[in-house]
Amino acid sequence: MPPRLFVYGTLLDEALVVQLTGRTFPRIPAVLAGYRREVPPGGYPRIVPAPQARVQGMLLDDVDAAALRAFDAYEDEGRLYRRVTVTVEADDRSLDAQTYVPLS
Repeated sequence: MPPRLFVYGTLLDEALVVQLTGRTFPRIPAVLAGYRREVPPGGYPRIVPAPQARVQGMLLDDVDAAALRAFDAYEDEGRLYRRVTVTVEADDRSLDAQTYVPLS
């Protein structure tokens, strides 16, 4: 099964997703518990652990390997962000997804 990707910042912009991957993905609203979203001055949105917090975002479904590589390159995975597996709530279900968390 292709991975799902939980997005909460610039990748919420469907036009950007199409620009990066050349396609659209099925998307549904989702919530990630245990993190809060912040935007540092002059920076990009990021999530940080916060036990009582929740982050609203979207779940992109059917993300293929080529699209994941494009997202990894955009997020500078391994240098600025790390892609991790999380559990989100969407459509009254708990679903595993990938998301990007900052390295620092």
